[in-house]
Amino acid sequence: AEAGLLAAVDAWRRDRLTPRATFATLASAFIARLEAGTAAHVLPHLPPELHAVPRSNVELQLIPDAVFSGSMNYVGRARDAEGRPLYEATYELNASLEISIPELLELVAHEVVPGHVTTFALLQHLFVLGRVGFEASVQTMSTRGSTLSEGIANNAALMAHGVTELADLPDPDLRVAQLLSALQDDAKNQASWLTWQERWPQPEVAAVLRRDCLVSAERAEKLSGPWARHPIMGRMYLPSYRAGTEAVARLRRQHPPERVLPALYGCRGLVDVTAVETVL
Repeated sequence: AEAGLLAAVDAWRRDRLTPRATFATLASAFIARLEAGTAAHVLPHLPPELHAVPRSNVELQLIPDAVFSGSMNYVGRARDAEGRPLYEATYELNASLEISIPELLELVAHEVVPGHVTTFALLQHLFVLGRVGFEASVQTMSTRGSTLSEGIANNAALMAHGVTELADLPDPDLRVAQLLSALQDDAKNQASWLTWQERWPQPEVAAVLRRDCLVSAERAEKLSGPWARHPIMGRMYLPSYRAGTEAVARLRRQHPPERVLPALYGCRGLVDVTAVETVL
């Protein structure tokens, strides 16, 4: 049964595989699509002073054979003619990624809009307005703050479509992509644990990631090899990803968007995955 499921996912991914030469073009098109969804389903619930903040000012950079799938780096140096921040970021995309088109859409929602780039831009603007302190711009991994940030990003596609449940996404392929994205987060956890705690050899870790997390062969090799064995990244056992995802999903079910979205994006003060409960 496990072999049959993996074969089915491999076939699904292969039938929808993103041509590598079109990564940048498709990512740009997805940003435009997600911007429209964010403008319709997220922006109306945020304070008016945040509406003009650039939410997806990002430069796409293709990195050959990167160990990650996508990585957002907030820059924040650019200014317009009046000296106002433009909240720019770079988005590094693994140019060797074996990824389906629906998975690429999910990745762009997570990393760009209304995920990480949007979250950082809004927090930076709240700092400029004097609403939050400088610590709002410093997000480190495996903290309560980053747990909330990853939770927002993993729910970003749902937010851009104005739904709270996976089953309500209009595209069945995007539903599959959401599930595969969550499994890739689990694959990072497994790779870290099996490599550093259990001391498994890389080929055995890769086989588990393929079988249990349904990642592509490219992801299994990278996550079990250069990623897992990196002295910093590989030691980051990250259950915070799933914890943040489940927390944000629960809060979005419990509270109407006009209440929960401003809280998630820091409009009621700087919060983390625990403190956000207090402002709600």
